[in-house]
Formats: sequence, structure tokens, C-alpha cells
Amino acid sequence: MQGEVLETRAVVTPGISARGLSVIVDQGKCQKTLLSGIDLEIPSGQFVAIIGASGCGKSTLVKALAGIRPVTQGKVLLAGHSVERLKQEFPLAVGYLPQFGAFHQALTVEENLRYAQALRLPRSVPTPVRKQWSEHITSLARLNPLLAQTYDTLSGGQMRRLALAEELIGDPAFLFMDELTSGLDEFSDQEMMIWLRDLAHEFSKTVVLVTHSTYHLHYCDAVVFLHAGRLIYHGSYASLLEIHGASSVAELFSLYQSPDHSAQLSPIEQPMEEEVPHPLKTAKPPSGFWQFSTLLARQGQLFVREKSQLWLHLVLIVTFPLLVAVFATKGLPQVRSLTLQLETNVLRTMEEQLLYMKESFHAASLISGLAMFQVVLLTLLGANNGAREIAKERAVLQKERRAGLSSIAYVGTKFGQILLLCLAQAFWMTWFVKTICGFPGDAIAQFGILFLTTMAMSSTCLAISAACASPERASLLAIYLVGFQLPLSGAALSLPDWLSTICRPFIVAYWGWSGYLKTFVDYRNYDIVRQSTHTFISPYGWSALVLGIHVLLTLVLACWFVRRTPLD
Repeated sequence: MQGEVLETRAVVTPGISARGLSVIVDQGKCQKTLLSGIDLEIPSGQFVAIIGASGCGKSTLVKALAGIRPVTQGKVLLAGHSVERLKQEFPLAVGYLPQFGAFHQALTVEENLRYAQALRLPRSVPTPVRKQWSEHITSLARLNPLLAQTYDTLSGGQMRRLALAEELIGDPAFLFMDELTSGLDEFSDQEMMIWLRDLAHEFSKTVVLVTHSTYHLHYCDAVVFLHAGRLIYHGSYASLLEIHGASSVAELFSLYQSPDHSAQLSPIEQPMEEEVPHPLKTAKPPSGFWQFSTLLARQGQLFVREKSQLWLHLVLIVTFPLLVAVFATKGLPQVRSLTLQLETNVLRTMEEQLLYMKESFHAASLISGLAMFQVVLLTLLGANNGAREIAKERAVLQKERRAGLSSIAYVGTKFGQILLLCLAQAFWMTWFVKTICGFPGDAIAQFGILFLTTMAMSSTCLAISAACASPERASLLAIYLVGFQLPLSGAALSLPDWLSTICRPFIVAYWGWSGYLKTFVDYRNYDIVRQSTHTFISPYGWSALVLGIHVLLTLVLACWFVRRTPLD
């Protein structure tokens, strides 16, 4: 399998068979038919265009053929193989390109292709063969002059060529494209059509293109014409116009928009090939372990290059502990001078006892408040760590999941980044507050609970990011989550017992606050707080355990959401 996946010689493979293909979707109380009973046979090595007026089902058909859109009825066979099984076992055999490519804009063309190759090609392919294949792909796509350019500097046509080159890395036998040529000027459109035709003929790939651009359909081997979700015609472009007596595609479309459908042909029937699976020239992508190492290298490179986000992390890490120190400046001297026990001397007056109680109450409020303040600030840092990480690259994730990306490897990479961030954030908060404010207690225990607090919120927001379709929505939900931490923790306001029982297991700030206060258990600070609060302070071990469970469960949830990411 080593060299076969990268061979450029023509290998004949059976084509595409769609049998009784129907797609029906729910729209409120009614249903809408997007495709109805389509039978289609496309021989291997052909370049076929799917055309039709807007809303006729072109994109739905190409996604169904590519195994991206589930079908209500019927089945799709690629070289005799069920498309669903082929996508699951050999995802590289089927290439799919949406209208707009998805790439990391901070990476160069060469870097994007290099990482794509490492994520797709099996590790068994020798390095010299990898290099030769990479050179072949870049030459085929005419990307050599652009290798050093970042993605955001490319023109529309160059972006399309890069997207197609990336999809060719896995050497797919079947290539499906949705509006790949849309928005291109007439020359670029012609250039792309010629390239796709040559790709199908010279390398025996079955290429299917959805297009609204009809200037260069004569380069296609065949045209599939849809109307209202039904297959009207499948054959040569010249015959399509001749049969309808139309001089152009625009005139053809107008015939089917009129109330009189006398010009409409009955849906054609095509002979179906026998369902015999044929061997395919393909391979499986590398294991999750190797994908993880590739993703980790890419993540580190992106983190360093995203200067604005890097500076934001640095500013927040440095300034948040300063805020704690500012709020602690006035009250800490009173805390340090406060005596733990009241004098029992009979000469003490009631006024002195009341003064002690007053100072004790203020001290307790300050200590509890500063502990919660640290925790809330760290939950804010945690939200910033994870809320946008997955949602911001949703399109890239969809593309790489189609090519066989491991969801565990992907989430593991994000976990590695937030782990390093949380270590730095919790360490600086612990050291600064302990040094400047003079809080007692074991520094290692305080660092441990603050680190777990930050990790718990970071991983929770990572799961939110995996579930949301946009980074804006993920950020908004993360802000709401952090906003509820203080009132529902019970540290500032006492909660009804029933509400506290329901909310407490899910409130990260409560466990961080409890664990942090328990590090004062051998000092008068803890006794002062304990006497003035009605909220139960959980043991340190329990707090650390619950936060650890938060981390594990939310990471599993993030993997589940990534695995369920829609591929279209």
C-alpha cells in the first residue's frame, strides 16, 4: 500500500451509481422534498457538471453522492461500495470541496499543504515518496510561485487551486465539488474547467462539479440537469440544448420556470450497473497518535503567530493578580493585626468585644471575598482559554473530519494548549498573591486548587466551543457561565438548600473557593471565615476531586461534539 496511494498512472475504477435517491426534510409541520427518485450512473474517469436553476437540488445531490448528506431513500455506490462505508473505512477515497476553502490564514501555502499531507498520508509512505508527491501536487496546481505566501494574501482563483491541491493529497478516486468555480472571472473559470477535465482524463478520477457558471460546459464529458429535485437529463451538453431547442442554458432554465411545462422531458431512466464492489487505489489516514503530533506542532505555530491573542493572554495573566492586590491593600493590615481569641479579662468592656466582632466580620468578608475574587478571575481566564478554540476553526475542522481526522487527537491538541496556559495563569496568581498579599497556607496546595479551577472552566468552555457553530455564540455562552459563578456559589449570598444542592456540583467557582479556603485551616483566617459564613466549605480533597471530574467529563463531551460535527 506504500506506493500505490501516490501513483499518478491511470487506474480504471468503476464510477458512481445513485439508485432511487430521495432527500426529504422536515420544515415545521410539513415536509419538503429536495431530491426525488434520482437514478444516476456516471462512468469512471469522467468530468460531469450538475446544473439547474437555484433551489433545484444541485448541492443536495452532490453532498448525497459524496456521503455528506444523509438520504431519506435510495443508496449511493462508489465503485460498487456503499458511500457511507467507504467514507468510514477509507475517507481519502472520496474528496469533497465546498464553494469556499477552509484554511488557517496565518499559515503559508507550503505550511498548509505540509500539515495536510501529514494528517492524511499514512506513516508507511517513505519520506522521499512524500516529497515527490508533494512536488507533483504543487506543480499540478501551479502553486510553486505561491508557496511562501500566507493564505490571506491569495486571490480567489489561487485559493480554489490550493483547496483542490489539498484534496488531491489523498489521491481520491472520486472528487465532488460544490460551486468551486463560482465568483471567478471568465478566464479563471475556463482555466479551472480545463484543469478539472484533464484531472479526470489523465489520472482516471471521477470528477463531479456543481456550477452556476455555464460559459465552459463544453469541457465536460456530460451534464446532469436537475429541475425541482428531479433528474431531467444526463448526457452531452450539446445534446441537452438540441433536445430542448434552446440556444443557451439561460433559455433552457426559462422553459422550466414557465407554467407551461410542455418543453419538459420526462425524467430519464438509466441502466444500473451490477452491485459488485471493486478494489480502489486508496489508503487509510495515519493513526490518532501521529495526527496528534502534527496538530500539536501546527497549534504551537498558530499560537505564536496570532499576535493579538498572544498579547491578550499575557496582559490578562499579569494584570488579574494585580487587581487582587489592589482590592486587598486596605483590609489586609487589619487581618494581620486581628487577634484570634478574645481576652477573657473581666476588665474588658462590652465595647471592646463589640469592636472585635465588627473587625472580625470585616476581616472574614475580605478573606472570603479575595479568595472568591481570585477564583472568578481565573474562571474568566479559563473562559478566554477555551471558548473560541474550536468554534473559530469550525470550517477547517469539518474539512479535516471528512478526511479522517481523529476527534480525540484534535481535542487532545486543544487540551495541551489550555493545560500550558492554565499552569502559567494559576502559578502567577498563586505566587503574586502569596508574595504581595501575604496570604498564609501551603503554596503548593493553593496552586493545585487554582490550577484545577482554571482547567475546569477552560475545558467546560472548550466543550461549549465544540458545540457552537460560531465563536461569537460560544464566547457569549462562556460569559454567561462565568457570570453565574459568583451568585450560585453561595460565597456572597446564601442560597436556599434545595437550590444549593442542585447548582453546587456544576459551579466551578464554589469548589475553587472551598478548596482555597481549606488551605487556611491551620490559621486564624479560616476560623474567622468559618464563623461568619453560612455556606458549607467543602474539604480540600473533595474540591480537587470534583474539579478533576469536571475536567474529564467536559473533555469527553468536547470529543463527542467534535465527532458529531456536521461535515457539510
